[in-house]
Amino acid sequence: MFIIYIAAAVVSFYAPYARCASAATRSSAQRIITEEQREFSSFIDGFLAGVQKERAIPGMAFAAVRNGEILYLKGYGVRDVASGAPVLPEQTLFRVGSISKLMTATAIMQLIERGRISLDEDVNTYLRRWKLPERFGAPVTIRHLLTHTAGFDYKALEVCAPTSSDERSYGIRLQKIMPVRYAAPGKYYSNSNMGYSLIGSIIERYSRQDFSPAIKRHIFQPLGMNLSTFAPTQDERKNLAAGYDLNERVVPYEYRYDLPAMGMSTTASDMARFMMSALAGGVLGRNRILGDMYTRSMQRRHFSPHTLIEGAGLGYLEKHIMGWRTLQQSGNMNGYSSFLMLLPEKNFGFFFAANATDLDFYYEMASAIVGRFFPASDDKKITAATQPPMIRMDIEGYYRTNLISRHTAEKSARMTTDQLHVSIEDGAVVLKHTIEDAPPVRLIPMEVSDEGDLFIKAEDNGRPSLDYLFFQRNASGNVEAMIIGDVNHTYDKLQTHENHYWQIVFIVIFVSCAFLSFLGAILGSELNKRNPLWEKDLRSDTEQWNIASIFWLTQIAFVLGLIISIYFKGSEFQIFVPYQVKALFVIPLAGALLLAWFWFRIAGNILSTEHHWAEKLLLIIIASIETAYMFFLADWRLLGFMF
Repeated sequence: MFIIYIAAAVVSFYAPYARCASAATRSSAQRIITEEQREFSSFIDGFLAGVQKERAIPGMAFAAVRNGEILYLKGYGVRDVASGAPVLPEQTLFRVGSISKLMTATAIMQLIERGRISLDEDVNTYLRRWKLPERFGAPVTIRHLLTHTAGFDYKALEVCAPTSSDERSYGIRLQKIMPVRYAAPGKYYSNSNMGYSLIGSIIERYSRQDFSPAIKRHIFQPLGMNLSTFAPTQDERKNLAAGYDLNERVVPYEYRYDLPAMGMSTTASDMARFMMSALAGGVLGRNRILGDMYTRSMQRRHFSPHTLIEGAGLGYLEKHIMGWRTLQQSGNMNGYSSFLMLLPEKNFGFFFAANATDLDFYYEMASAIVGRFFPASDDKKITAATQPPMIRMDIEGYYRTNLISRHTAEKSARMTTDQLHVSIEDGAVVLKHTIEDAPPVRLIPMEVSDEGDLFIKAEDNGRPSLDYLFFQRNASGNVEAMIIGDVNHTYDKLQTHENHYWQIVFIVIFVSCAFLSFLGAILGSELNKRNPLWEKDLRSDTEQWNIASIFWLTQIAFVLGLIISIYFKGSEFQIFVPYQVKALFVIPLAGALLLAWFWFRIAGNILSTEHHWAEKLLLIIIASIETAYMFFLADWRLLGFMF
């Protein structure tokens, strides 16, 4: 008993000093936080002020979190140029495009945690109204959808809904707009909004709620993200920043059929709460939205074709900056741009949003922040061997981004986009753009294997994400894809005839052939009036020249009709391709019938003595070029109604 009294006396004697020490510690920590906030504020204000002035961005919002606290939260500029209303980070909503995928991924992981569904089960198991067609002998799983490796074609047309009601009921239309799969699941990374829409429909089924209220109930409300929403009501949209295009014009609000992938509107303050939860293993305050194991699983790598190529998590993309592994997601849509980055090792994250289209300085912003506040980690770069392996010649050729529709008329939109040319020069690979004004990159070999060939940049430019180049091979050992730095930059290898230079040659030949056909029809008609022609009793075959001319007139009308439609109505194609535009595709089919008649007449007159052999040969050449033109249209999915 005496010992207990002595212990109590000692505790009571030192208690005031302990409280003073605790208070001093808290005060010291508070001073550190305040100083850190002050330094961060000064830095980010300067950075964003310069960006806003240079890019003429109407409004921006920024949030940064560190160690479970909001480090910085601020709005810049105006949410609406007309009214001049300022951006308020706690109130102003921004549309965040693909950052929406993080909520969808979290929601499906909640169902996985509860044992309702499995990450690696055939997704058809969970679809009620319809099933994905079987292809390539392997099922598509939830993991494939979350990592964008299900092998879906890219889709940009008819992904917007005409009304809010259509947007909320996107699942009903999903079967009709789901793109075709072009590759076996788990093989290549190819960003697919529709894959996430498929996940959204599964969430709806197993939560027994529409997508928007399901996310609100299971993610937004527990985290206190009180203003965040999918498919906002008219009342909720009063806080939405107006979106502006590249010409600084207000863009109309877009309803989306790919709602689970692109449809979230949120504030910087709300996103700060989500980031703190993600960095704390799914916990915020007393609420947990996801178990620590499942939260960490979302953030680890689930797909990459090579260990040195930065891969995909579940909703996140990994990116190394100055030796630190970060997790990122960017969101770009008409009128808005956004970016989120987490640095789990430092318990740090930041979110940026703007009401301007196609901003592209995210890497520079992330690098500036990481470089300023987190000294470089041990960034051990792997260099090429002193005896580098022999470079295989089959990597040479042209490559095009795999974000392309291979089965619909959308493919033609990529006809004039940038391609990459790979050549081998002096024992190194040289990478050049065909359209973009960018310096060539020289890389030297590191590894050659049956799965693919790895190269490292010969000159260090301080951008680790672009240091490595990987050529992925199929089971037969043929190169099918090229990945530059990270899986989000995956390119298909093109066949020879698909590169820009051959396309230009084809177009020049077609135009020349059309001109020759018109000239032949005019000259033939005139010369036949002055009988005989170049030899006695010979006449020009004006019927065939007229057929050739009519063919090219119809095709010129088709091309001009498409150009005019795209120029005046192109923005509407995201909602619905008008029937008038679809009707234009009757013209190539009519041209195919006309071409068949042309060949029939050539065959019938081949033995005729009325026409000169040179003219017959020229008409055969013209018919052959017209046939090649039809194959050209078919290759770009413009022959027939491929929508």
